[in-house]
Amino acid sequence: MNRHRLSDFLAQFLDSRAPVLFIVASLVLALLGNALYELVLLTFGDQRETLIGIVLSAALILPLVYWSFRTVVDAIARNTRRRLEVSSSEQITPHRSLILPVGLRDDGPERPILEYHLRGGRLRHCWLILTPAARKHPKTGDLKQWLMEQDVYVYPIEIQEPSSLAESYQATMSALQMALTLTDALPIAVDITSGTSVMSVGVALAAREQGAPIQYYPALYDTDGKVVPNSATAPMLVAFVSGGTSTL
Repeated sequence: MNRHRLSDFLAQFLDSRAPVLFIVASLVLALLGNALYELVLLTFGDQRETLIGIVLSAALILPLVYWSFRTVVDAIARNTRRRLEVSSSEQITPHRSLILPVGLRDDGPERPILEYHLRGGRLRHCWLILTPAARKHPKTGDLKQWLMEQDVYVYPIEIQEPSSLAESYQATMSALQMALTLTDALPIAVDITSGTSVMSVGVALAAREQGAPIQYYPALYDTDGKVVPNSATAPMLVAFVSGGTSTL
């Protein structure tokens, strides 16, 4: 039998989108607060010291109430968070190597993409295509360190101009050619999710020319337009290379 945590149980009563339960919960809390106040007055009287004690107790209890409220709100968010289900027929299989442009979003998809290819210890080589800004971004250093801790060889390739299709194309070609010289780097996949749109086009053109499979990581966005972390179950294989012949 599944056991729900207390926060998940309370979340359904404090979610304003369920008006009946929300109203019932509000009334119950108001009645409990009023009853507790009356009980204290009946026990200790309505003297000034009693009222001061009530105020001080309320001030001390307030942080606990706030923490409990935040816990319930987080539980609501977890319960209502959507995930984009990528069917098994649309998923790319985890690859031995990956070419991955790195963007500037702190909440970008690079980490979940890499985690997917690391399943079963599959990923062993990763080429990171970086703009000067991405190279200096703290996220890039964290990704490189994390990959090395996973026994993945990391090869940064820097391009100077993110709006140059030729640079992204050439960087991807260099990575693909290098993969051919390594004994354990194939098969290799190419991701087009992060970086600028021009970078994605250059990367895709090089991958298609060499017959390497291309993947894209779909994502959901919150009301502020920010990417919801880990919002897709897997990267998607771009269809136009799925039926081609590939040496990579």
